Amino acid sequence: MPPNITAQAKALIEHIQMRYHEGHRRTLPDLLALAAAAEEHGVGDGLANALAAIGHALEQHMFKEEMRLFPMMEQGGNTLIGRLIEDLHREHVDHEAAMNELRARLRLLNGTYCTDPALQKLVRGVDDLAHELAQHIRAEDEELFPLFSASHAPASNAAFHP
Repeated sequence: MPPNITAQAKALIEHIQMRYHEGHRRTLPDLLALAAAAEEHGVGDGLANALAAIGHALEQHMFKEEMRLFPMMEQGGNTLIGRLIEDLHREHVDHEAAMNELRARLRLLNGTYCTDPALQKLVRGVDDLAHELAQHIRAEDEELFPLFSASHAPASNAAFHP
């Protein structure tokens, strides 16, 4: 692996960890509290559990990246990296589907319980998290993963600037 690719990967990894991984970890506890508050008001039974499941899946995913994938990339990659990237990409698809399902559920509830302040904050917070997660996934799938996997061709030749 050319040194400039390894340096680019390291910069992307640092950006992803600081902006997205740490951001998700800061955001999720507040969203869980809002989901619990909405449920206490009789709105959206099971919202907290659905959000907790998303948070757990994200945490497991980020742990795999931080403990396995990112160190491999920082060392220039190896023969197993392509398979790990494919697995993590499939998880990205699952994360997006889970977020879309939760957002659809919240939109339905919002139509019925539009005056509940906890629900309003939860809807905005989940929308923000979904937006951040989409950017996180794009950064990995379109910028980071292609550096190490021929099966994930870059979407563009644009340089990354954290």
